[in-house]
Amino acid sequence: MKKKILYIIVFFVVLILALFIVLKNGIVISSIQFDFLKLEQLYIKLDKKLIVRAKNITINETQNSEISSQTHSSDNASTEILKITKNLKYLYTFVKEIDIQNLNIKDNHVRILFKDNEFFIDNDLLFLKLTLQRQNKELIA
Repeated sequence: MKKKILYIIVFFVVLILALFIVLKNGIVISSIQFDFLKLEQLYIKLDKKLIVRAKNITINETQNSEISSQTHSSDNASTEILKITKNLKYLYTFVKEIDIQNLNIKDNHVRILFKDNEFFIDNDLLFLKLTLQRQNKELIA
């Protein structure tokens, strides 16, 4: 029994170490498509903090029941974006850069950029630009 537990622990340590090494070198995906998701020119790298860049990300609504069940209104989209901004402290802690040139969800095209303490979201419904600063344990926008 102890050997099985040791093998499981070693397996997970090796798996996490391999993932860390791959992310440290960076992952580049020119194009990949699933039934529910399409990614174009995706780049992910771990350099003290995470760097994510993508030219196009398309999430198909037919396969994503959570997105399909929501109503299509500007109030709902704005509310969801404001929820995201409330969790920026986690983004600020773990992420160095996010650059998504075109995120398509339910015919909504969104541009997202987080770099150098600036957070930027632009779509048809909302334009948001925040400059973030950390003071003590709080994040001020």
